[in-house]
Amino acid sequence: MASPVSRATEWLVYRANRLTVTTIAVVLLFVLFGPVGHLLTGGLGQTLSRHQTVVPLVTTLLSGNFLLVSIVVSVNSLFVSGEQNPLGEQFGRIHSVSQFRHRLEEVTEFDHVPGRPSAFLRVLTGDIVERAQYLEERIPATDLEFREDFDAYLDDLGAATADLNAKLDEAAGPLDVVLATLAYDYERQVNDLQRLRAEGDGDLPESVDETIDDMLDLLQYLATTREYFKTLYFRREFANLSRDLFLVAFPAIVAMSFVLLHIDQLPQSHWLVVGVHVVSLAPIVLLGTYILRVVAIAKRTESAGQFVIYDRSDTLQGIPRDAE
Repeated sequence: MASPVSRATEWLVYRANRLTVTTIAVVLLFVLFGPVGHLLTGGLGQTLSRHQTVVPLVTTLLSGNFLLVSIVVSVNSLFVSGEQNPLGEQFGRIHSVSQFRHRLEEVTEFDHVPGRPSAFLRVLTGDIVERAQYLEERIPATDLEFREDFDAYLDDLGAATADLNAKLDEAAGPLDVVLATLAYDYERQVNDLQRLRAEGDGDLPESVDETIDDMLDLLQYLATTREYFKTLYFRREFANLSRDLFLVAFPAIVAMSFVLLHIDQLPQSHWLVVGVHVVSLAPIVLLGTYILRVVAIAKRTESAGQFVIYDRSDTLQGIPRDAE
């Protein structure tokens, strides 16, 4: 049973709307710089000169916000320009997706695999489980130790696949589909299956060997599909970042510009300085919330082909614990 801290961390890092997380962070910053800072400094903030402190501070933050917006817009412009490929390359990309689906239909013997990501993945996982059940019935029991190892592997594979299916059933969008695949340990499943087949070399029936080949293909299809859906999600995430950054940065820039233009007419208030300062930090906080989720997902779904470079069992509700 996950602790409340673990559930709250998972919600903040993965599931919460980025504007909601930004709002929470901005409120905490206001409390830190306002009541807490006022208490720690004994009201010193009210005696600061507005022209010696407030104007340089607001000017610096205003310049930083302009720079931040310019960098994000430039990066997204480069990304969009990279998507404007010649017609032949665009056709090749679409054709490769069509070929991928056709090959999967041949392996799974489905007449048509669904187009929705969650349903598409359920076809893969369902076929993996079906072949695992076939292996469980066909593995010879001549070597009891080998049979126990293989049964343990199949139990682990079945549990991981059932957990993935349960999460896919609750998936409501691209982010939910990506999050559902976070804990699925593709590299270890492939390596363990190849190791077990090597241990039983010469003793396994031909039908079992063919089924293992099909399972390895299905696991590779699953890993490829996850990477593709993750790429599509990242494209949407960066598009949302551009939209949300404009929605947050524009009011912040307006507020800072207003303060600079009317600084002499505004009341000398510690709370006004804190409010403007916190509002000016909102765009960088928003950028940080997006980067936090993208990095967490990218690291959690990091793939090294068929090499096992870290232990995914060392997790906290899908959030990796660094072993460094």
